[in-house]
Amino acid sequence: MRKLVTFMVAGLLLFSTAPALADFFAVDVDAQAGYMNISNVSDGESRTLAGGTFGLRGKLEILFLCAVIDWQHFFNDADFAHVGLGADFKLPLSVVEPYIRGSLGTILLTGQPDTFDPERETKLDVTIGFQIRAGAGLDIPLGNWFAVGICGDLGYHVFPDENGIDFSVMGYLGLRI
Repeated sequence: MRKLVTFMVAGLLLFSTAPALADFFAVDVDAQAGYMNISNVSDGESRTLAGGTFGLRGKLEILFLCAVIDWQHFFNDADFAHVGLGADFKLPLSVVEPYIRGSLGTILLTGQPDTFDPERETKLDVTIGFQIRAGAGLDIPLGNWFAVGICGDLGYHVFPDENGIDFSVMGYLGLRI
Protein backbone atom coordinates (compact mmCIF):
# COMPACT_ATOMS: atom_id res chain seq x y z
CA MET A 1 0.00 0.00 0.00
CA ARG A 2 2.85 2.33 0.84
CA LYS A 3 4.44 1.83 -2.61
CA LEU A 4 1.12 2.51 -4.32
CA VAL A 5 0.68 5.81 -2.47
CA THR A 6 4.29 6.78 -3.28
CA PHE A 7 3.77 6.09 -7.01
CA MET A 8 0.47 7.98 -7.01
CA VAL A 9 2.04 11.05 -5.36
CA ALA A 10 5.04 10.94 -7.73
CA GLY A 11 2.73 10.64 -10.75
CA LEU A 12 0.56 13.49 -9.53
CA LEU A 13 3.59 15.74 -9.08
CA LEU A 14 4.99 14.77 -12.48
CA PHE A 15 1.83 15.48 -14.46
CA SER A 16 0.54 18.49 -12.52
CA THR A 17 3.53 20.80 -12.87
CA ALA A 18 5.51 22.27 -15.75
CA PRO A 19 8.63 20.31 -16.67
CA ALA A 20 11.38 21.53 -14.35
CA LEU A 21 14.23 20.67 -16.73
CA ALA A 22 12.56 21.96 -19.91
CA ASP A 23 15.55 24.17 -20.74
CA PHE A 24 18.08 21.36 -20.24
CA PHE A 25 16.46 18.07 -21.26
CA ALA A 26 13.50 17.26 -23.52
CA VAL A 27 11.88 14.28 -25.21
CA ASP A 28 9.50 14.87 -28.13
CA VAL A 29 7.40 12.29 -29.96
CA ASP A 30 5.39 13.50 -32.97
CA ALA A 31 2.73 11.67 -34.99
CA GLN A 32 3.12 13.20 -38.46
CA ALA A 33 1.27 13.30 -41.77
CA GLY A 34 2.13 15.23 -44.90
CA TYR A 35 4.03 15.18 -48.19
CA MET A 36 7.60 14.03 -48.91
CA ASN A 37 9.70 14.05 -52.10
CA ILE A 38 13.02 12.18 -52.43
CA SER A 39 14.81 12.57 -55.78
CA ASN A 40 17.30 10.20 -57.42
CA VAL A 41 16.36 6.90 -55.82
CA SER A 42 17.91 4.07 -57.82
CA ASP A 43 16.08 0.84 -58.60
CA GLY A 44 18.08 0.13 -61.72
CA GLU A 45 17.29 3.62 -62.99
CA SER A 46 17.04 6.98 -61.26
CA ARG A 47 13.53 7.75 -59.99
CA THR A 48 11.76 10.12 -57.62
CA LEU A 49 9.88 8.84 -54.60
CA ALA A 50 7.10 11.30 -53.77
CA GLY A 51 3.68 11.40 -52.20
CA GLY A 52 1.65 11.45 -49.05
CA THR A 53 3.16 9.98 -45.90
CA PHE A 54 2.40 9.30 -42.26
CA GLY A 55 4.82 8.37 -39.51
CA LEU A 56 6.59 9.16 -36.26
CA ARG A 57 9.46 11.44 -35.28
CA GLY A 58 11.24 11.12 -31.96
CA LYS A 59 13.82 13.44 -30.47
CA LEU A 60 15.96 13.29 -27.33
CA GLU A 61 17.41 16.74 -26.64
CA ILE A 62 20.06 17.84 -24.14
CA LEU A 63 20.52 21.62 -24.18
CA PHE A 64 20.21 22.24 -27.95
CA LEU A 65 21.91 19.02 -29.18
CA CYS A 66 19.62 16.12 -30.07
CA ALA A 67 19.36 12.57 -31.33
CA VAL A 68 16.61 12.15 -33.95
CA ILE A 69 14.69 9.18 -35.30
CA ASP A 70 12.24 9.88 -38.14
CA TRP A 71 10.17 7.17 -39.86
CA GLN A 72 7.67 7.83 -42.66
CA HIS A 73 5.51 5.39 -44.58
CA PHE A 74 4.56 6.48 -48.10
CA PHE A 75 1.02 5.68 -49.25
CA ASN A 76 2.58 3.99 -52.31
CA ASP A 77 4.16 1.27 -50.12
CA ALA A 78 7.63 2.67 -49.45
CA ASP A 79 9.32 3.42 -46.14
CA PHE A 80 11.81 6.16 -45.22
CA ALA A 81 13.88 6.33 -42.04
CA HIS A 82 16.40 8.91 -40.83
CA VAL A 83 18.54 8.38 -37.73
CA GLY A 84 20.88 11.19 -36.88
CA LEU A 85 22.36 13.81 -34.60
CA GLY A 86 21.50 17.46 -34.79
CA ALA A 87 20.53 20.69 -33.12
CA ASP A 88 17.25 22.51 -32.41
CA PHE A 89 16.70 26.15 -31.53
CA LYS A 90 13.26 27.33 -30.31
CA LEU A 91 11.97 30.80 -29.67
CA PRO A 92 9.32 30.36 -26.94
CA LEU A 93 6.74 33.10 -27.41
CA SER A 94 3.50 33.31 -25.45
CA VAL A 95 1.26 31.30 -27.80
CA VAL A 96 3.56 29.79 -30.45
CA GLU A 97 7.14 28.54 -30.61
CA PRO A 98 8.89 28.99 -33.96
CA TYR A 99 12.00 26.84 -34.36
CA ILE A 100 14.82 25.87 -36.69
CA ARG A 101 16.57 22.52 -36.72
CA GLY A 102 19.24 20.57 -38.51
CA SER A 103 20.55 17.02 -38.46
CA LEU A 104 22.90 14.66 -40.23
CA GLY A 105 22.86 10.90 -40.21
CA THR A 106 21.86 7.71 -41.92
CA ILE A 107 18.93 7.41 -44.34
CA LEU A 108 17.21 4.14 -45.21
CA LEU A 109 14.66 3.52 -47.99
CA THR A 110 12.75 0.40 -48.90
CA GLY A 111 9.68 -0.29 -50.98
CA GLN A 112 7.24 -2.85 -52.29
CA PRO A 113 7.28 -3.94 -55.96
CA ASP A 114 4.61 -1.41 -57.01
CA THR A 115 6.30 1.63 -55.40
CA PHE A 116 7.38 3.07 -58.77
CA ASP A 117 5.65 0.85 -61.30
CA PRO A 118 2.41 -1.17 -60.82
CA GLU A 119 3.71 -3.90 -63.17
CA ARG A 120 7.05 -4.34 -61.44
CA GLU A 121 7.52 -7.69 -59.68
CA THR A 122 10.70 -7.17 -57.66
CA LYS A 123 10.88 -5.28 -54.39
CA LEU A 124 12.90 -2.04 -54.06
CA ASP A 125 16.07 -3.16 -52.29
CA VAL A 126 16.89 -1.61 -48.95
CA THR A 127 18.94 1.45 -49.80
CA ILE A 128 21.18 2.94 -47.11
CA GLY A 129 22.91 6.27 -47.44
CA PHE A 130 23.83 9.52 -45.73
CA GLN A 131 21.60 12.57 -45.31
CA ILE A 132 22.01 16.12 -44.09
CA ARG A 133 18.89 18.23 -43.61
CA ALA A 134 17.63 21.48 -42.15
CA GLY A 135 14.14 22.64 -41.36
CA ALA A 136 11.88 25.11 -39.67
CA GLY A 137 8.48 24.92 -38.07
CA LEU A 138 5.89 26.33 -35.79
CA ASP A 139 4.99 24.53 -32.55
CA ILE A 140 1.72 25.46 -30.81
CA PRO A 141 1.79 24.19 -27.21
CA LEU A 142 -1.41 22.67 -25.83
CA GLY A 143 -0.67 22.88 -22.12
CA ASN A 144 2.58 21.54 -20.68
CA TRP A 145 2.63 18.15 -22.38
CA PHE A 146 1.18 18.36 -25.91
CA ALA A 147 1.61 20.45 -29.05
CA VAL A 148 0.38 20.69 -32.64
CA GLY A 149 2.31 22.23 -35.46
CA ILE A 150 3.65 22.29 -38.97
CA CYS A 151 7.22 21.85 -40.18
CA GLY A 152 9.23 21.72 -43.36
CA ASP A 153 12.58 20.06 -44.00
CA LEU A 154 15.02 20.32 -46.91
CA GLY A 155 17.85 17.85 -47.26
CA TYR A 156 20.61 16.43 -49.40
CA HIS A 157 21.18 12.67 -49.53
CA VAL A 158 23.97 10.45 -50.85
CA PHE A 159 23.29 6.82 -51.77
CA PRO A 160 25.90 4.44 -53.21
CA ASP A 161 24.57 4.93 -56.78
CA GLU A 162 22.81 8.30 -56.61
CA ASN A 163 22.57 11.56 -54.69
CA GLY A 164 19.91 14.22 -54.67
CA ILE A 165 17.62 16.59 -52.85
CA ASP A 166 14.67 15.74 -50.64
CA PHE A 167 12.02 17.83 -48.95
CA SER A 168 8.97 17.34 -46.77
CA VAL A 169 6.08 19.32 -45.31
CA MET A 170 4.41 17.76 -42.26
CA GLY A 171 1.65 18.53 -39.82
CA TYR A 172 1.94 16.86 -36.43
CA LEU A 173 0.50 16.19 -33.01
CA GLY A 174 3.24 15.83 -30.42
CA LEU A 175 3.95 14.76 -26.87
CA ARG A 176 6.45 16.97 -25.00
CA ILE A 177 8.26 15.68 -21.92
